Amino acid sequence: MTLSPGAERSASPTLDAPCSAPSRVAYGLFFLSGAAGLIYEVSWSRQIGLLFGHSGHTAAVVLGSYFAGMAIGYLIAARLSTRMRPLRGYAIAEILAASWAALVPSLLDLLPGAIPAAILDHPSLAVRTVSRAAIGFLALLPASVAIGATLPFMAQYLDPDRKGSASGRVATAYAMNTLGALVGVVAATGVMLLVVGVRGSGYAAAGIAAFCGIVALMLPDRAPVGGFPDEPAGPADRGERLLWLAVVAIAGFGTLAVEVLFTRMFALVFQNSTYTFGLVVAFFLLGLALGSAWVARSRGNPGRVAGWAALLGSAAEAVCVPFFSWITGLGYFGLGQGFGMYMAGASLLVAAVVLPPVALLGAILPASWGEAERRGVASGRAVGRLTAANTLAAASGSLAASFVIAPAVGLWTAFGLIAGMFAVLGVILLWRAGDRFAPILAVPVLGTLIPLAIVGARDRQATAPGSEILRRWEGPYGRVDVVRERASNQLTIRQNLHYGLGSSRAAARELVQGHLPLLLHPDPKDVLFLGVGTGLTAASSLDHPEVRSVTAVELNADVVAASRAFFREANRGVLDDPRVTVVVDDARHFLTRTDRKFDAIISDLFVPWESQTGYLYTVEHYKEALAHLKPGGVFCQWLAMYQVGEREFESIADSLASVFPVTSLWWGQVDPELSFVALIGTREPIDLDLRKLEPRLDHLRRRPEEQDSYLLRSPSTFLIHHGGRWTVRNPDRLNTDEHPRVEFLAPLTHRDGDVLVQSKLRSFNTRVLSTLTKDEVRVQP
Repeated sequence: MTLSPGAERSASPTLDAPCSAPSRVAYGLFFLSGAAGLIYEVSWSRQIGLLFGHSGHTAAVVLGSYFAGMAIGYLIAARLSTRMRPLRGYAIAEILAASWAALVPSLLDLLPGAIPAAILDHPSLAVRTVSRAAIGFLALLPASVAIGATLPFMAQYLDPDRKGSASGRVATAYAMNTLGALVGVVAATGVMLLVVGVRGSGYAAAGIAAFCGIVALMLPDRAPVGGFPDEPAGPADRGERLLWLAVVAIAGFGTLAVEVLFTRMFALVFQNSTYTFGLVVAFFLLGLALGSAWVARSRGNPGRVAGWAALLGSAAEAVCVPFFSWITGLGYFGLGQGFGMYMAGASLLVAAVVLPPVALLGAILPASWGEAERRGVASGRAVGRLTAANTLAAASGSLAASFVIAPAVGLWTAFGLIAGMFAVLGVILLWRAGDRFAPILAVPVLGTLIPLAIVGARDRQATAPGSEILRRWEGPYGRVDVVRERASNQLTIRQNLHYGLGSSRAAARELVQGHLPLLLHPDPKDVLFLGVGTGLTAASSLDHPEVRSVTAVELNADVVAASRAFFREANRGVLDDPRVTVVVDDARHFLTRTDRKFDAIISDLFVPWESQTGYLYTVEHYKEALAHLKPGGVFCQWLAMYQVGEREFESIADSLASVFPVTSLWWGQVDPELSFVALIGTREPIDLDLRKLEPRLDHLRRRPEEQDSYLLRSPSTFLIHHGGRWTVRNPDRLNTDEHPRVEFLAPLTHRDGDVLVQSKLRSFNTRVLSTLTKDEVRVQP
């Protein structure tokens, strides 16, 4: 499967040595092209995420659109590669891809106004998904087709006698392309998105691709055009062709499914930042490159090579998955001190688990090219057709693993099913290649190993002593568990084993998150909650008689299901209250597409280092929030001090203050380890009438769980939570869509232990927070 096609070569009518000068030029260009391809994909996925929402379905739309366009490019170039000079075809494809990529940001800016909301946000998930997929497909089509076309052109250029005898060189070039993709994903997720920017990264990738195309145009290409032998057309040859199309389709489906499953597996133990997700993708690409390099140097029967790759890859998967479970214990990974040591340890773990199976499975597609070569098929034709089938199946495998297989059977069983599929494929290919002994021996071995692997991994549920999992959901965002502590009978919703989304134990704290901003508004009638969790924060609105409608937006449908099923008593059935509307959507996307306005918008404690949650702390997001506030409205951004350092806190607070005319800070909880604050944005200073506030506090204290709340004790204790007015301190360090600083800096702060707790919190409070003026709240009397 090609994750990032395209680059090319030099010229010369004959390429008669594996390391000839033209080959080396081709490998170099193809390496750069691979880097550009992955940078494109990373940049586009974020830009389209802002259009459709950063959800699992959006990720699927981007991947499907990208892969479908590439598959079309493979097929077109498969036909053209023998009818035109391949080096020129490659150059044209690179320049077309770069040209369209440079237009993508402007095109995406025009789409929201050009497409009716009834299409983009249709109430039916199926209609919405299909329409968004079509829009994404068309928006990326010219570039993705051109990117896909580069591989067959390159393959034909590396075919020295134009009869299909360059499979080793093509596999080497493919390995270089995949290594380039690895460099691209590391550069994009590690440096470029933060330093160059999201769109800037796409422009940089376009520049790299354009450079490759221009260099290729400048090189002489005296390759003959036309005169290629026809492909064998007998029944046996047609059957053989269909067989290998099926082989590469199975390989693409299974390999991308494995990537999705590996990503979900590592999400159970990792920090789940952009860095750790990029790490898994990088080693997956390295595995594909190693598989291609193995095939490039193999002199054996390609069918036998593919068979052994499938069989051994299946066995490696069956061994590596329980190894991961055993070595991590499914506990939160924390090897080493500091972010550098953390990433080094994580790299060793990912390499040990991912490389063996992926390197083996990654050999199947390049081996299939060699099998086509044995039948005398021109390299460009064979590579284009086989890779198109592989890529379309890969997109299907990714979607199936995310939305069907893992949710239906669970993560560990899904690994077993994919391993079993590859084992069967390997047995069939080896049997056809005349290797009778290995398949016979493999059946009982793998028949025992795969079930044992599934059971061995499943037995490790990572629950603390004295607790039990009441129910588990497997969905597009991984696992959601409801966990009960037996002694206290307290319930917690957690995601991917280690991220708590709320607990009945913390009911008083979660209620405060709703009460404080609502009490700062004199008459909050229409309220919006961004994030649901247990539903306790939204439940606070039911105690305010002024509230007449509540909208609660939650990205993960499984979290809503967990809250409904197990927290109904704690949240007083808020999700089914007639005043409440629950919307399953990305919070940012909901704001951009709704035309409603609210008296209060309350944004939950989103973990700032999780991949792409940084978009809920950007200037653009706060502008959307301000646009959806009624006159006198209140926007509340809750922020956990124990999840950010000084630079992240100031970036978020400055970003909000750069949008709202008045920004004030209020303490929700003061604690050396678990402090959290509310950043309140308004158009005008807050008028707080203590005579009207007191009866509202009295009303709220009637509930048993509120009687000990310091916030609600009296107007004077309520005012003690006021921290002061925040004004912009560092205007050049704002958190924006183009430069999502918080998302990329918070993981470093978290792993380096520089979050605002204990002495760091005291120091920051002394130097900064305690000096804030308090003129933005007008207290009466």
